[in-house]
Amino acid sequence: MAMDTTATTEHELTAADLPPLLLALPAGFHPLPLGTEGAEREAAVSALVREIFPRGNETLWAGFAGVYSDTVEMMLDAELSFAAVGFFDVGDGNVGQCSLTVAATVSGHASPETAADGICEILSRTSEAEVQRLDLPCGPAVLAVSGREITVDARATTTGEDTVVRTRQLQVMVPFPTGPYLAVFTMETPAMQHWEDFSTMMSEIMRSVAFPEQDAENADG
Repeated sequence: MAMDTTATTEHELTAADLPPLLLALPAGFHPLPLGTEGAEREAAVSALVREIFPRGNETLWAGFAGVYSDTVEMMLDAELSFAAVGFFDVGDGNVGQCSLTVAATVSGHASPETAADGICEILSRTSEAEVQRLDLPCGPAVLAVSGREITVDARATTTGEDTVVRTRQLQVMVPFPTGPYLAVFTMETPAMQHWEDFSTMMSEIMRSVAFPEQDAENADG
């Protein structure tokens, strides 16, 4: 699969009582309007579906606007800080799809190293996922790779029926170095045949993660 990841856009994640976090996403990702509501969200979702399906028509846009509106609600209910869908040219006129979400919560850890070691130990013992300890440019992290089945809403399928899809999921848990908080990055894709390419993309995204307050402290020091 030939995916151009050279062109990236930086995004800042901010939430109440959480230090800021930055990440860069390659072209092809479309962030969902989680920070909007009411008429503003309706307009943002409408613009989003036209951006994703530029050759569509009013019927298609209206149908997917409903799907993405429901998706935004679901993401908000899950208390996610960021969510995006990605569409990438995989050759022969085909498109590989994935999703990327970020959840950030209070963790109360004493240090990033301690948190990463603890998470790795717990997941290795209690989870069926493939677990690995990482050292990213922003600090220690834990990688967990697993598979699952999801049900795709009938409005988003060509058959007009709910469809069960097998997916592969890659999660990276990053303890904040700027406070007792934890960020969980999740990439999921049904494009199993292109899993290696999406894994490489996720690795590049994780290397872009930065904490502005940490960088400022390092510069002052």
